[in-house]
Amino acid sequence: MFSRFVNPHVVTQLLDQGVKTSRRDVTLLFSDIRGFTTLSETRSPEEVVELINRYFSLQVDVIWRHGGTLDKYIGDCIMAMWGAPLDDASHAKNGVACALDMADALQAFKRELGAEHLEFDVGIGLHSGPAVVGLIGSEKRREYTAIGDTVNLASRIEGLTKDAKRRILVSKDTAGLCGDAFEFVSCGTFPVKGRAQPVELFEPRRKP
Repeated sequence: MFSRFVNPHVVTQLLDQGVKTSRRDVTLLFSDIRGFTTLSETRSPEEVVELINRYFSLQVDVIWRHGGTLDKYIGDCIMAMWGAPLDDASHAKNGVACALDMADALQAFKRELGAEHLEFDVGIGLHSGPAVVGLIGSEKRREYTAIGDTVNLASRIEGLTKDAKRRILVSKDTAGLCGDAFEFVSCGTFPVKGRAQPVELFEPRRKP
């Protein structure tokens, strides 16, 4: 089952260690396609499925390359995390590095489509903190996933990329855990649904 979520080479480690539901410090990433509806309007349903499968394949390869766990697909959105099911002391750093490479993979995908000039982009949001992680669901259907405020805020941050006109946004918590691995440019504070206080968000950049 876990070969659906993680790079196959870690499945043996999971089998050895066992999987328990627990509270863990993780980094959550949400990545959503912008403009996919417009692109799909000019293609048949079969072509749309082929395109989205190709895109997901490219991005999952990037996630696994950075040691991430594919949590689920939500429409044309990808949810991934670092820090579970295997421990990862550098979960924030690996998540941000993955986000930057996912943006590059999108550009390669657009070139492949001949869609470089179309309004077709990606929004990626990341947040780090505690979450309950494990096999969650009903007796008949359970999935390995994370739940909690950290997950909710990561999803909200991804939604703010459009308003902020940024491809990638990370929380102050995630930026702080990365040390000096990247440059972080403050994009200001933004109100977040369900939170009394606005959150400060940052755009990560590779160091020259």
